[in-house]
Amino acid sequence: MKMRVSQLKPEAGLRLIENVNGLTKNPIVPKDTIITNEVIDVLNAFAVKEVEAVKADNSEKLIKKKAKNHQIDPISESKQNDKKLLYFQQHYQEVVKEYKKEFQRWQSGGTVDISIIRRLVIPLFEQLEKEPIHVLFLQNYIENVQDYIYHHAISVGLISGYLAKRLNMNRGECFQVTLAGSLCDCGMARVNPGILNQNIINNDDQREIKLHPIYSYKMLQKIPSLSTSAKLAVLKHHERIDGSGYPLKEKGKNIHLYAKIIAIADVYHALICNRIYKTKVSPFRAIEIMTREMFGKLDVSVLQTLTNCLMPLSINMLIKLSTHQIGKILFIDHRYPTRPVIQLVESNEVIQLNEQNDISIKEILNN
Repeated sequence: MKMRVSQLKPEAGLRLIENVNGLTKNPIVPKDTIITNEVIDVLNAFAVKEVEAVKADNSEKLIKKKAKNHQIDPISESKQNDKKLLYFQQHYQEVVKEYKKEFQRWQSGGTVDISIIRRLVIPLFEQLEKEPIHVLFLQNYIENVQDYIYHHAISVGLISGYLAKRLNMNRGECFQVTLAGSLCDCGMARVNPGILNQNIINNDDQREIKLHPIYSYKMLQKIPSLSTSAKLAVLKHHERIDGSGYPLKEKGKNIHLYAKIIAIADVYHALICNRIYKTKVSPFRAIEIMTREMFGKLDVSVLQTLTNCLMPLSINMLIKLSTHQIGKILFIDHRYPTRPVIQLVESNEVIQLNEQNDISIKEILNN
């Protein structure tokens, strides 16, 4: 029986009788899944309007059967987290694919349709708001390094929006920052396409790339639903507090807060991702680089907010150390947020990274 998602109730004991499919090879939600609040949230996140569902004869029995198949496990918290990560990843991948189509249309001279970008990015941001753990794993979703630019756009938007939320901005501002973050590199569509996937970028290419904030601003300038602050953020997201950025060499107070937020999201995501010409670093190492090696260039309060967002999320996560050992994060001292206390899986030995300068976290693992 076809039912509208808006009318689904968890207490009704319903189950799906058809797969809910998206653009990926795996269904968004497989058939025979019991309708729960979590499932309804996923359907809404993917903008699914209708599903085929019937009254389950024995919901409890079906749930147990699915649990054995590792599809539904109402008891295991880790498996529930895996499920949430999978749902988010599927949604994220669909958004990136659609954004790529828009970017290619811009490369052919098309204009930015803000309604499409809003429809793609805002529901994904709202999903991340509910489960911010996804911020730790955005870098793992890039299957093809050639598609980095599209992943970067979506991830910068999500990270920027979440930083805005944590900085206590109102709902409208969070959405504006999310959209600006996702569109700050739209001007790269006006750059010579051959530059985008080169291993080595020469000085002429670098000069052209540095024009992309201006191209982006011009592409968005006449969109009335995008605020002036958001447009300025797009123009100035590569400016730096000390005046060493581009394209205007602005300093300190002349850089809008939105731009400072997007700048940090942009640098952070670039550091944690594999790219054609560089290898990724862990979120912990990225924060260290931004704090120490980029001191005076990035806004301290926004960077501290990013640190405060990320580090607590990693507690109890499995990590790989530079020694190739696997460990679990037990505790994070606020004085040394990037050097947590680790328990090694194999030996159960507990080590404090702030006392082990020769050891670092190489990667956060999907538990």
